[in-house]
Amino acid sequence: MFCSNCGKQNPDNAKFCASCGASFTNTSGPQYAPPPPQPQYTPPPQYGAPPAQQTIINMAPPPVFPGMQAAMGVSPKSRAVTGVLAFLFNILGIHRFYVGKTGTGALFLIFCIVGIIMLFTPLIVVGAIILWALGLWAFIDFIMILMGKFKDKNGLYIKK
Repeated sequence: MFCSNCGKQNPDNAKFCASCGASFTNTSGPQYAPPPPQPQYTPPPQYGAPPAQQTIINMAPPPVFPGMQAAMGVSPKSRAVTGVLAFLFNILGIHRFYVGKTGTGALFLIFCIVGIIMLFTPLIVVGAIILWALGLWAFIDFIMILMGKFKDKNGLYIKK
């Protein structure tokens, strides 16, 4: 026998439903469970339908203050100072020390000293090659600085 209150099956001689406690005292004949509730129909999403409208507000970019360049991806170092250092002290690598690239700045300085010393030994050709390579590297750095593609030690472009 099924309970007319909760729909659970109970033994035929039961007087109360074991699940909900409803009474079977005035039952005449077998009772059946109520039909299960039908699920609500929800239509499938329509593909290719236009998305919901969004409001777009055009705003001017915020002002840039001197301390904010690093947060915006631009180095706080000056491009003019870096360029002048690269032009005047090219093979010494002073421009690399200025932007914080001390490792390659030290390489510039060491190879410059070694190259100059070798100019006064029988290895004059090796010294000339070292100094020529440093000059080429410094020239490439100078061009990169002029184009605004040179980066500081944090990987930020030196733009201002």
